[in-house]
Amino acid sequence: MKPFESYQYLEGTEMTDRDKIEVGSKFWNGGKWDNFVAPFLPKDCGDLSLVDMGCNSGLFLKLASDRGFERVIGVDSDARAVQRGIEWRDKVKGTYKIIYSSMEKIIDDLPIVDYTILANSHYYFTINDWLDYLDKLRLKTLNCIVVTAEKRHLNRCWASADFEDVKRYFNTWSLSGFIDELPFGDDQSPRRLWGLDFSSSLIEKVSIDSLDCGNHVQDNFYKEIDNGVDYHITRYYRILKSYRKSWSGEKLNSYVLDKIAVYEDLKENGLKKPLLVGSGNLVLDGNHRYCMMKTLGYKEVFIRRT
Repeated sequence: MKPFESYQYLEGTEMTDRDKIEVGSKFWNGGKWDNFVAPFLPKDCGDLSLVDMGCNSGLFLKLASDRGFERVIGVDSDARAVQRGIEWRDKVKGTYKIIYSSMEKIIDDLPIVDYTILANSHYYFTINDWLDYLDKLRLKTLNCIVVTAEKRHLNRCWASADFEDVKRYFNTWSLSGFIDELPFGDDQSPRRLWGLDFSSSLIEKVSIDSLDCGNHVQDNFYKEIDNGVDYHITRYYRILKSYRKSWSGEKLNSYVLDKIAVYEDLKENGLKKPLLVGSGNLVLDGNHRYCMMKTLGYKEVFIRRT
């Protein structure tokens, strides 16, 4: 394997010469997680979700799952690292998901999560892609943990690794935590690392029961779909047909089928856009997704307030 493909040591796999030096280090593998990621995480991670951008072979995904995260997703653009990670995940019976994709292209397709990790990966973005990614990330995660190293790129076309620059990139977020570089001591593979934890200023997570969806037209519709009921005979379809009199049958069917497709996607992949909420906790945009999530048993939901 090339060095980047064997970047992470996976327990039970053949150990490379690099692994022998790094496996006990506080700056690599589990040491990096323990010292620069885990301190920002709550003790109880049940019902929480996490995305690791630039996950390599998925070591952090396994550690996040072991910590109790309910939904765990990794993204990496190295095909062989991803394949290695999938094989190891299956071997250890992991339930997390690994996606083969470039980081800048995948964000629209990812669900909103509680935590996003960028552990020594953000400086592989071009500066233009990085800023575009950050604009979208504010609506995709409650918290972003960045682990960064000493300056990696002097070229202005790439995102900077300098932690002061990282703070500037996240100037519209709240800095919730900071871990300064650790002393090297007798570490066999020392490196300068910093950890930063940022909180989004645009979204929040609230009890789904605290929201008012405004109407109950869709009540039980998605349960009926799950039970195999023909949508043409559902209460929801009949109500739509009665007040969308100007719609053709084709348009009505297309509309309902589109909602069913959104439901199936949400069931499989999670909520991708926050519900838009106004005064009185009234859902202004996202009534269908609200009802879908109620059907699926969600207790909390990500929202953006107007």
